[in-house]
Amino acid sequence: MNNIKVSAEFKRYVEYNPENENTVIGVAMSGGVDSSTVAYILKQQGYKIFGVTMKTFNDEDSDAKKVCDDLGIEHYVLDVRDDFKEKVMDYFVNEYMNGRTPNPCMVCNRHIKFGRMLDFILDKGATYMATGHYTKLKNGALSVGDDGNKDQVYFLSQIKKEKLKNIIFPVGDLEKPRLREMAKELGVRVYSKKDSQEICFVKDGKLKEFLIESSAGKVLNPGNIVDKNGKVLGKHDGFSFYTIGQRKGLGISTEEPLYVLEFDMENNNIIVGTNEDLHRDTLVATDINLFLVPSIEALDNLECFAKTRSRDILHRCTLKKDGDDYIVNFVNNKVRAVTPGQGIVFYNDEGNVIAGGFIKK
Repeated sequence: MNNIKVSAEFKRYVEYNPENENTVIGVAMSGGVDSSTVAYILKQQGYKIFGVTMKTFNDEDSDAKKVCDDLGIEHYVLDVRDDFKEKVMDYFVNEYMNGRTPNPCMVCNRHIKFGRMLDFILDKGATYMATGHYTKLKNGALSVGDDGNKDQVYFLSQIKKEKLKNIIFPVGDLEKPRLREMAKELGVRVYSKKDSQEICFVKDGKLKEFLIESSAGKVLNPGNIVDKNGKVLGKHDGFSFYTIGQRKGLGISTEEPLYVLEFDMENNNIIVGTNEDLHRDTLVATDINLFLVPSIEALDNLECFAKTRSRDILHRCTLKKDGDDYIVNFVNNKVRAVTPGQGIVFYNDEGNVIAGGFIKK
């Protein structure tokens, strides 16, 4: 591994520092290119490292073990299947059954990856846990990375603030295509491996089948699709198979395109309307996780920016306390397809995360 030659652009990532030999780092390894590259560069930098892979719902990716063997480092497998099912998969199904669209990555990051896994790594004697997220820590604050196509702090916004002191993100200043180039130069065996799918425990295109099987058919609850005036336009199989803003798959034919606006739980109706109807200037946020403010009260009357999905633009907004929740008022433009159950993350003008929560309504 020593004296690997890389282009000048990547040289700083592999510079050895003898002082690093006193620091132990556990690398969260999925078997993908991001985390594998992190392990390679930390080894080059002189850190004492080991790899950890979680067993979540099926057998772990064998590539992580192969990468650790290439590096000559210890590889551990942490079995979190019971916790993962309870905290992530059961939550996922229950949210859909209650007319909300879940964000399993946020919940997994809080309870599993930066919960169980971080604790395991620290118990093994490490000072830090390293991951391949495209994220930065600025003066202890969670901040967006340099890859504009991968705002992964959105998904990390439910991590407990006190955990950040034991976490590092070594590739937060890279864009994904550049990381792949560096991985190829380093000889990382998985440098060309495809990115993982969005929901790791659901096969692509098989969400409906997964929900039916996981709920023993309880998600099947047929009802009507209606317009804003209550006129019946069609039928649905159950709220779980639809999400706010959905257009395709409604099985209705109209002169203008119609989209899912909301779920009428009391009457088991899905209400549809126009694209214009999807735009809102307010929402309610709940389960707020704090980073840059000392108390929940400190958010009151704060002006900041918000995202309601990872690939969303930043919307200027003001926050108003409403009991344990917060009313979010968007200042300059309305937000399309506000989706209960999804995350909402608040940023300052430097890209640092102020707080993160979930959309209540």
